[in-house]
Amino acid sequence: MIPVKDVMTTNVVTFREDTPVEEIALTLTSKRITGGPVMSADGQVVGIVSETDVFSKKGKFARDIMSQHVITVSPDTGIDEAARLLVGERIRRVPVVRRGKMVGLLSRSDVLDFFATTRWTCNVCGRWERGLERPERCFSCSSTDIHLERADPGH
Repeated sequence: MIPVKDVMTTNVVTFREDTPVEEIALTLTSKRITGGPVMSADGQVVGIVSETDVFSKKGKFARDIMSQHVITVSPDTGIDEAARLLVGERIRRVPVVRRGKMVGLLSRSDVLDFFATTRWTCNVCGRWERGLERPERCFSCSSTDIHLERADPGH
């Protein structure tokens, strides 16, 4: 299992509850991101604000337009489990939380990057495959001696 902590983004763009909507829009555009966590004064994740929230909801501040239903994962959650959560809940990002404090963010693009740049390679025959989970056996030789390696995308 590959834990989320090995894949997550740690330099996370966040917003305060009182961040004006205009500032959120400018930040999302300038950072080329689609959303981010909204933090309370005491450092708790209290919401998620997205580009869709900015242009589809009425309000002056992050607290007025954010989604209050926040789904989180722990740093030790497997990337495969987190990916299923992103797809199943139809969300783009999940805060990674340890002992009530956010330590990172896992987005669909983080999962896609992991998938595109890593591969599971058989140490016996050299066959490889991409995936979020370690294969039980090599498809070619049935070996269980398989390791994860960085790979060039598309190869």
